[in-house]
Amino acid sequence: MTKFDAFCDKMAALPFESKTAMINDLSKEIIPALNDLTEDGMSGIEVYVDFLLTAVAADGKLAEEEYAIIKPLFDAAAEKDTTYDEAVAIFKESGLDNPVQAKKVVDLMVDMIGLVDEKLKYDIVTLCFLVCAIDGEVSKEEKDWIKALVDDNFGLSPMDEIEDFLTKAGVFILGTTDGDQPRMRVLGLKIRLDEKIYFAVGTFKDVYKQLQANPKCEILASVGTEFIRWDGKAVFTNDARLKPIVANMMPDLIKMYDSMGWELGFFTLEGGHAELCNVSNQKEIIF
Repeated sequence: MTKFDAFCDKMAALPFESKTAMINDLSKEIIPALNDLTEDGMSGIEVYVDFLLTAVAADGKLAEEEYAIIKPLFDAAAEKDTTYDEAVAIFKESGLDNPVQAKKVVDLMVDMIGLVDEKLKYDIVTLCFLVCAIDGEVSKEEKDWIKALVDDNFGLSPMDEIEDFLTKAGVFILGTTDGDQPRMRVLGLKIRLDEKIYFAVGTFKDVYKQLQANPKCEILASVGTEFIRWDGKAVFTNDARLKPIVANMMPDLIKMYDSMGWELGFFTLEGGHAELCNVSNQKEIIF
């Protein structure tokens, strides 16, 4: 799975209420910024409306969820309070059910995105992602349309990609060394904090002693025919924020550790490399 596909999945998985709230917040940022790039405020709003409508029309369909977020546009076009069926009729009459008709608007959007700074570009494309994902999925047609605006790396940092994959995997392997003997064990606990991913092991366990003696290690996880490898140096931290996070995630584990007088050792990986591979040996370098 590419970073682009992972970001599509991330947008699609958001609750409908979260998507609409993000669309509203982004719109408040985007419209004034577009106004500054155009000759008058109305043309800026028109460009914004074109972005919305073209995102909706990317797959040639008007989903009920899409209608819900742009209903005011249909009401204005019909000069009345429209129903979903009436909006579909307007959608088809306007040629929006034929994605080919939107090419001119897409070209305008690409030109416009080329004029803006990185933050506004991110906001505009995220808005388009959200509109396409509002019905709970991003179709192939919508992905192809968005790819005309951005590259495959849009939206996901390396830690986003690794965290997303580990979440889907559920469990993963930590490889260490015991002298000259490789050792592996299954882990499932990970914490995202300050743009890092932390893992935890009991300080009384052999794995902790091995990492102290030789911090070089590797994480391996698989999902279907794909797998991720992340190697580096285990760097331990005493950050007091981590244990309460685990206590919220796994209260029984913390109760057991506290009752036994055990401690968790938290570490992240620094340096090294990460890559996404499949059984055909195709690789995507994450870093």
